[in-house]
Amino acid sequence: MIDRKSHIANDLEQPASTRSLAGRLWREYIARYKGRLAIALMAMAAYAASASAIPLGLEWINNALSDAGGAQGPSGADPQTSSARRVLLLGPVLILALGVVNGLAQYIQARLSVGAALSAMRDMQQDMFSQLMALDLAQIRREASGQTISRFTNDPLILRETLTRLARAVGDLKTLLGLCGVMIFYDWVLFVVVVVVYGALAWPIATLGKRLRKGSAQTQAQAGDLAAFVSDAASGAEAIKTYRGEDIMRARAGGVFDERLRLMKRVAYLRALNEPMIFIIGACAMAIVIGIVALRIMDGALDAAQFISFIVALLMLSQPARGLSTLNAVAQEGFAAFERILAVIDARPEIVDPPNAPALDAVQASVAFEDVYFRYGAGEKYALNGMTFTAEAGQTVALVGPSGAGKSTILALLSRLYVPERGAIKINNIDIAGVSLTSLRSHCAYVSQDAFLFDDTIRANIALGDPDADDQKIIVAAKAANAHDFIMASSQGYDTPVGEGGGALSGGQKQRIALARAFLKDSPILLLDEATAALDAQSEARVQEALARISKGRTTIVIAHRLATVRSADKIVVVENGASVEEGPHGALLAADGAYARLYALQFAEKSDQLLTP
Repeated sequence: MIDRKSHIANDLEQPASTRSLAGRLWREYIARYKGRLAIALMAMAAYAASASAIPLGLEWINNALSDAGGAQGPSGADPQTSSARRVLLLGPVLILALGVVNGLAQYIQARLSVGAALSAMRDMQQDMFSQLMALDLAQIRREASGQTISRFTNDPLILRETLTRLARAVGDLKTLLGLCGVMIFYDWVLFVVVVVVYGALAWPIATLGKRLRKGSAQTQAQAGDLAAFVSDAASGAEAIKTYRGEDIMRARAGGVFDERLRLMKRVAYLRALNEPMIFIIGACAMAIVIGIVALRIMDGALDAAQFISFIVALLMLSQPARGLSTLNAVAQEGFAAFERILAVIDARPEIVDPPNAPALDAVQASVAFEDVYFRYGAGEKYALNGMTFTAEAGQTVALVGPSGAGKSTILALLSRLYVPERGAIKINNIDIAGVSLTSLRSHCAYVSQDAFLFDDTIRANIALGDPDADDQKIIVAAKAANAHDFIMASSQGYDTPVGEGGGALSGGQKQRIALARAFLKDSPILLLDEATAALDAQSEARVQEALARISKGRTTIVIAHRLATVRSADKIVVVENGASVEEGPHGALLAADGAYARLYALQFAEKSDQLLTP
């Protein structure tokens, strides 16, 4: 099983401190919603005040009822004292008022804080996606697709839960402080005992939180691996079934799911330990406190009513205290997710504009590769090994040669999707390394063998070539690509959805949509990477006709395996082992009886054999 790990920025083995992550979370995302959070804080204060008032209210009710119970009216009649009447009239109102204030405050706080958390999540996802679009192709491809998807889906959900709990924690903290004030009011010595006992027993919870953060980070990273594995299995279903690889994939899935189970169990068991540990620690602390309370009553420091109210306050204290103690575990998981989110946001593209880079501005463009060397990674074989060739403005230049010779790399370097190690690539004698990326890529239109279409309408996919184009320009481009007729025959015309990856269209239809997009872009350089290789004869004929129309007046660099499709090219460049070994027009290369002639003879000999084979 291949070990697929995230390659974007962050090292999960050396996480940033919780304090620095919390500070950045506040400065960059939460602070922009501080207005609604201020109102939420006021609601939390009302919630804490109403909760803290309950023990005081109970003490008043208890004392009043005790006085009423001890009073005797004349003739030994049932007690109808003023204290009892006050409880009858004011007691239910007091409790109801505290309950209403408490409930409304909780709702307002939850609505505003959750809204702020969700808005912050939206902002993070926007920042992540914006930065993802800015990264280089190599950086994006180094990251497994499942990892990227996980950063946009799983990690924000975990962080949202943390932010929601943090908002509740502020209310819990205010409630805890209010109840602590009540306890100090009754007996400050006993309160000090409570603080010391609970503080001494709190260290296991902090230790558990650290282990939870590490386990959660590993679980989140493995979620990306799982998504990538399932995505590969779904995308490669045809190959898996054709080669009867179901059992192999099931075995691999077993390993992936077993690892998922191991990590999930680890985090689940740590979470399961968290609550019982808090409960046991609380029980130990309560046992100690009750013993001290008994001593304080014996010394006369407390009376029975105060004792009851103190214990009520202590019991009520357990809810916000437990919330705050479990917050550590949730926060560690959330900050681990935030680190993974920041890994995308903080990633910086390696290919950037030089300072004060001028814009490339050319109506027609010549292209020149001058002794270009390039490899995809340090220590790997050179994909281009001294590549040199030229394409004059308006020429069609075909790149031919065996697979892996470096032909597709040439097109990628021309668009500066990658940067060569040595040599220069020039357009109109201007080194493309010195011009702005935006202007360079606006001069190149690219059509690949497997044209990629977005899950949108036909109109939207064509308009990608020029987002400002009106319907008339889109129709002209579609007609130039021989696509207008089949588009109009579709169920919704130009508003017909193409499906995921263009799955609702045939291969030939997808290619013609891609060609229409390239035509609409109206760039002086057209790059074609085996644009007809996967098509049947009828579809290829229509696409070739469209290509001839679209490439007219443009500098066209075309990669082709079928040599019959490039015989009319102005120049054919034979590429072997990353270098140009021969170039010239079709007739001259055949007459030279060199590398091209051998390729041509081999290809047509294979075609003849196929025709003769019964």
